[in-house]
Amino acid sequence: MFYTAQIAIALGYLHMKEIAHRDMKLENILIDQDGYLKIIDYGLAKMLGEDQEATSFCGTPEYLAPEMVTQSGHDKSVDWWALGVLVYEMLIGVTPFFNRNKNILLMKIKSGKVVFPDRKKYKIDYSDETMDLIIKLLDKDRSKRLGSKDDFVDILNHPALAKYAKDIKALENK
Repeated sequence: MFYTAQIAIALGYLHMKEIAHRDMKLENILIDQDGYLKIIDYGLAKMLGEDQEATSFCGTPEYLAPEMVTQSGHDKSVDWWALGVLVYEMLIGVTPFFNRNKNILLMKIKSGKVVFPDRKKYKIDYSDETMDLIIKLLDKDRSKRLGSKDDFVDILNHPALAKYAKDIKALENK
């Protein structure tokens, strides 16, 4: 969750500068010598003002938000969807809609449900709060997606990140 907070703060900073990254994935995150995350690869980033949308289809398929898949218009909230995919992947080890067949993958992104593996059976430790955070970030309705109202503040105020509140204040200065 500490990494999640760092990514949320970094994306929030980009969003304040009216930039949507549009290609958030594990491969585009580095860790510096002090253990802080850095977002890299701005090749697909786009300037998007408050009420602006883009209709381009770009990014890594596993991380695409439904509105990008349908090309119905997207805003900066595609980055919050990608954060949900990232958190799920960091916990579970695979993206939530994974499928080797790209067409099935895209169909699952548009209409599939987020399924969490059995914690006991697979010995994966995640809290109900973390599950809730992921589900809210992966809301297919971007107007209801966590982060759609107050951007990164929504994410940082989620109960899954509450125990990092003190560390989050320090992170904002990094």
